[in-house]
This record gives sequence, structure tokens and C-alpha cells, in this order.
Amino acid sequence: MKKNITPIIFLTISLLCNSLFSQKNKFKYYISGSDEKLQILNQAGKPITNETFNYIGNFSEGLFPVKKHGKFGFINNKGKVIIPYKFDYADKMFNGVAIIEIDGKYGLIDKKGNYKITPQLEYIYSDNLKINIITFKKDGLVGLMDKNGKVLIPNKFERIEKIENGYAVAISDGKHGLIDTEGNTIIPFRYEYLGNFKNGISLSFTENKNSKMGLMDIRCKILLNPEYDYIYTSEDNLVYLTKDDKKGLTDKYGNILLPTEYRRDYQNFHEGLMIIQKDKKFGFVNDKGKIVIPLIYDEADEFSEGLAPVLKNGKWGFINTKGETVIDFNFVGVMMPFHKGYAPYGKRNFSSGGHYTSDLWGLIDKKGNVVIQNKYYSASPGYNRNFIVEIGEKKLLINEKEEVIALLKYEERPVEMQIEN
Repeated sequence: MKKNITPIIFLTISLLCNSLFSQKNKFKYYISGSDEKLQILNQAGKPITNETFNYIGNFSEGLFPVKKHGKFGFINNKGKVIIPYKFDYADKMFNGVAIIEIDGKYGLIDKKGNYKITPQLEYIYSDNLKINIITFKKDGLVGLMDKNGKVLIPNKFERIEKIENGYAVAISDGKHGLIDTEGNTIIPFRYEYLGNFKNGISLSFTENKNSKMGLMDIRCKILLNPEYDYIYTSEDNLVYLTKDDKKGLTDKYGNILLPTEYRRDYQNFHEGLMIIQKDKKFGFVNDKGKIVIPLIYDEADEFSEGLAPVLKNGKWGFINTKGETVIDFNFVGVMMPFHKGYAPYGKRNFSSGGHYTSDLWGLIDKKGNVVIQNKYYSASPGYNRNFIVEIGEKKLLINEKEEVIALLKYEERPVEMQIEN
């Protein structure tokens, strides 16, 4: 019998169209201005509203938390006020709710401004909102409740960490233990420290202030003896080790993948590879502990968009995950990974004493062509082939001809953000 595949084709096309529409439907913006006169610019660098604000929070779920005349409210990406200015503080929307504060008390509102939890709590932590749970503080102690205000665990702990794989590290009487979401004790409260439970199998621990760090499972079975300076368990199912200032790697069961004999600041895997260093040479290892790019480089940075910057014989180039040279070693100075199709490259800005005072940055494309000359204190890609640069005391939005489009807010965190509507 001949099958009717039309519905399948239609569904496939619909899903593809929806995916493409979702990508194109992202609201991309910049924050402009200074001295509490801030504006939101669209991806072309034009204000979405003529109004200015004292504070602009992160855009999330279609809304900005903003402050005006001393009060917080919410506007949409057209500048329209959706929730009136009546809060002393408001965080961004997350999973349909936002944390707000009035007169020193915290509560939750929905996207229409209706209270889910009236302002009555000493504090609300957002760690677990992804799973519709909040950590709340009342009478100096913390517990858990759902985002409708139903108490799940009474406030009886000094701290509750993020829930991971159905469990959370908590502190009681100054000691760490592990609880489930009903408040049952899984690992007794007798440890000086317990690490995260991201991999669902193991977590790091220290017995007391003077002991080293080890690894155990949820039944307190020791997987790695407490002889390490630092152990970090990750959601990538790997465990990162530090011992005598050298790095190593195990799986989540404590099986050694990479011995602690490599020198490198802690970092995760990026695109399946991690930088390692030994005897002043750099290479890359995979998540099985196998060295897949030999330690032949004088410096290296992480993989991003399929490429990693590496230094050899005093010059920078880019390699792919096979170790093949993609952009020739033509750059002197400093180099960073690719982001949105561009990589920052820099040169040293030397003072009279021969000590450099800063790096001056520009941008290259994936063909190795210089797009923005390295003469700025910082340089990064924006939207619509525009760029964000810093010079002097100003942060600017410029085009490919380096003409100024707008003055952006100068601050520590990135001024350009891309969050799905």
C-alpha cells in the first residue's frame, strides 16, 4: 500500500520555517547613553523610544525591566510600558515570572504584572526558576517553594544551592549536606564543603578546613581520595582536577583520563577540545583524554566557530579541530577566538619604559582579512556588519568605514546582547 507522506513533508517544512522564523525573530539591541540617561537602540543603532531610563536590565521573554523616576517597571521592545513603574527593584523575566521588591520585601509577578507571590519574603534566589522552584529567605533561613507560593521545604537551612539532578547541596549548622526536593537528607551534614552535583553521579568534598579535596558518589563511596587542591565536576560528565598547580581530568566515576601533569588555568571543553600546556608548549586534548593536537604551540586559546588561535614562532594564526592551519601565521601581538564571524587581534601599546600599558584591538574575518584596524582599546562585532569599539573614554557603534553610528553606554558588562524574544 502506498503511504501518504504529504503530512510528513508538510510537518518538516513547517518545523524548518518555524526554526528559521525563530532565528530571524530575535530582538537584537544595544544600550546607549550615560549618567542615568539611557536608551535602547535596535540592531541598526536607532532608539526604540525617545524616553530615557535610569537603568535598563536584560531583555528576556519580550520585556525589559527598566527604572524611571526611582521606580522599576517593564517595557516591550517597542518601548511600550507593559507593567507600570511601581517596584523598588525588578529582575528580568524568567520562565514567565520576575522577582520584584517593594519596601525591602520580595515577591514574584507574572508577565502581566499580577502577583504570584506578594512581597513578603526577605529575599528570593533565582537559581531554580528554570524548574519552577524558588529558594526563599525568611526569618534569616532559607527553604524552597514553587512559583505559586506553595512551600516545598520550610525555611530551616542557612543556604540551599542550585538543584541539580533532583538534589541540592545545603548548609545546616555550618556543615554541608545533600538534600532532595522534599527536604530529605541524602548525604549527612558533616562536610566542610560539598561541590555541585551536575553530572548526577559524583561530587567533590572536603572533610574539614585543613583537608584536601576528594570525590565521592551519592552514597558517600570515595571515588578519588582527598589529595587534590581543587576538584570541579561539570555537566559535560567530566571532572577537572588540580594538584600542585597542575591539571588533570577524570570521568564522573573518578577514572583517570588525563594525569595531573599539565599546566593550564581551569577551563572547560570548547567544541570537543580543551587546551593543555606542558613544558611551555600548548596543544589540545579530547574528552577521552587523548591528545589530538600535539603540544607544539607557544600559546593557544579556545576553539570557537570551528577555529582556535595559536601562536608559533612569534606569530598568530588559526587552526581547525584537525590541527590544520586555516588562517596563516601572519599576526604579531595578541589574538582572541572568533565570535559572530570575527576575531579580535591586538598589538602592544608600549609606554616609555618598555612596558605595555594596554592592548590595542581590531578585528579580522574568517579569511584572515583585517576588517577593523587594531587601534581601539576593545573591538567586537555588533549586528548588520556594524562593530563596537572603545577609544578614550567612549564606547562607540561604528560601521565598516569606521564611521560613528551611536555612542554606547560604557560599562563592564557587554553592551550588546542578543536574547530570543
